[in-house]
Amino acid sequence: MNSPQPLYKYLRRKKDRVADLVTKANFLSQLNQEFLKFIPAPVNQHVEFAHIDGTCIHVIADSPAWAAKFRFMTSHLVPTLNKNIQYFNKVKQIIVITRPSREKHFTQNRQLQPQSPRILSAEANNCLTTMAKSLDESHLKQSLLRLANRYRQNKK
Repeated sequence: MNSPQPLYKYLRRKKDRVADLVTKANFLSQLNQEFLKFIPAPVNQHVEFAHIDGTCIHVIADSPAWAAKFRFMTSHLVPTLNKNIQYFNKVKQIIVITRPSREKHFTQNRQLQPQSPRILSAEANNCLTTMAKSLDESHLKQSLLRLANRYRQNKK
């Protein structure tokens, strides 16, 4: 029976698919660092190298606005990359796709103010209560009554 081993032992195996995957990830990370050196700030903080497919580099931008700014500089960037990074010497085109970054998405959601509870009008409350009373015992009836409980009389 095999006993559990630390994860790093699996990742350091020489002839294993996981090791190949880790090696490829490290290589792509290094290529991304080299790639970003030739992109001016602040654009370099909003794009990253994804992969290379023959003569085409695929780049991910975190918003459509940054993707558009990056596309304007691709005609000048391709010759620079051809000359300075050996792995990109046959590149003729850069394709940019947009995908929001996860960190940005999560931090934006945390900064949102909590929504105030929605309050129903008296007419909506009457309609929901009447409809719920006309139903037999069911989940729909319970849901309608819960929704009708959102009605609050205005205290003036």
